[in-house]
Amino acid sequence: MRIYNISNNINFGYNRDLNEKVKSRLKNDTKNQEVNAQILQLNEICNNAEDKLKEASLKNDWVSMSYYEDMFNTLKPYLANQFVVMYPKLNYRQKEIETYKQELTELNNESSEYEWLENVIENLQIDEIFAGEGEIPEAPDIFMLSDVNEPVNDAPAENETQEVSDYVEKFEPNAFSPKGFDSLGGMKELKETLTDKIILPLKNPELAKLDEIEYGKKAPRGFLFYGPPGCGKTYITQALAAEAGVPMFKPKVIDNEGASYVNGAATNMKMAYEYIKNYAKNNNTPVIMFFDEMESLAANREGGSTGSKEDDKLVSTLLPILEEARGNNIIVIGATNKYELLDDAVKSRMEDKTYIGLPDDDTRERVLKIHLSKFSKGKALAEDAEALAKVVKITHGFSNRDISILVDKAATIARKNGRRDIKAEDFIKPVKENQNMKVKEQWYKDNQSVPSAGFNTKSV
Repeated sequence: MRIYNISNNINFGYNRDLNEKVKSRLKNDTKNQEVNAQILQLNEICNNAEDKLKEASLKNDWVSMSYYEDMFNTLKPYLANQFVVMYPKLNYRQKEIETYKQELTELNNESSEYEWLENVIENLQIDEIFAGEGEIPEAPDIFMLSDVNEPVNDAPAENETQEVSDYVEKFEPNAFSPKGFDSLGGMKELKETLTDKIILPLKNPELAKLDEIEYGKKAPRGFLFYGPPGCGKTYITQALAAEAGVPMFKPKVIDNEGASYVNGAATNMKMAYEYIKNYAKNNNTPVIMFFDEMESLAANREGGSTGSKEDDKLVSTLLPILEEARGNNIIVIGATNKYELLDDAVKSRMEDKTYIGLPDDDTRERVLKIHLSKFSKGKALAEDAEALAKVVKITHGFSNRDISILVDKAATIARKNGRRDIKAEDFIKPVKENQNMKVKEQWYKDNQSVPSAGFNTKSV
């Protein structure tokens, strides 16, 4: 068995008197010396991991926190089960639960770094309900491994760029990706806002600092794009990244391995942020951190919410990230179709809120050109201004995503009719047959209450 090298240097957490009683009984039991020696070793690892966990939480070292939390929350319930069976008169589990509850009460901390205390209390209580009478549990498999000794930081090391991480997805432009704001038709107000609040501070930090000193103008902690689905919130963010010339990462929080475990999604969030923060630091560059479908990561915790305890942990993890991201050269941008479901605390930290509605005429023309140009038989229509204007007119009320579907249907009609090029009239039937795809935009305007600090913009 590989024993972890962890120094015990903090007086914290577990009941010290109770721990000494357990150790004394294990050492004095001459009948099962080999088994007891292993349990003593595991107990020492567990106690030291707990000390290291607090030390890491005080430093906000999420990589180490994740590592030691996994170790601690695996070992502690196992050892509690052992000691309850071996020494029932000690009432070990209940005394430890009381110790942790008292510790949590004294901390009285609403941030996410002490969630592991809540987790261990929950795990011990669950094990108390399902514990078998007189049954000695098997040792956790994780501690039979021989290749784990120190926490592994998934973020790039100093002067090193890691291209791939399990916790983030890096945006890699292709031939059809936006090249910058020129790829966005219309949206003058939106472009001006993003230029003023993001582009200019990045390209002229001295002027941004002067603005802050002279006028109190500060860059928002976060930007939130909200509105109907399929209207280009992700595309706009990609255009912003291209215009600013900065990398863009999307944290893989819920769709990553481990998200289904206790505290899994929150841990993924922490690891993703740690990676992006190190990337920005080591490459000396601002970075866009983009949260798509943000309502799934930050569900409202108030009364009436359908969120779970795991959802609450995820929100609690996200809040300090939104607080400190800008100071770490990270620009946070979120997108949601369901503004009303977002947690209020998250909304307050996403200080700039922009409505992204259905595309106007200029935007629909741009979207049609992009999708038609993908087909060799669609380029002629894309370059015919008069014919394209007819299509722009009849596609009013459709989102960007719906327009791409209409282009595909028009292309199918052109192919079936034996023509070599897609024509404007090929859109008439698909548009007529797919009126149900039109977004009921007024619902989004009437039912999503947004503070007046935000503004609405006709955009993709």
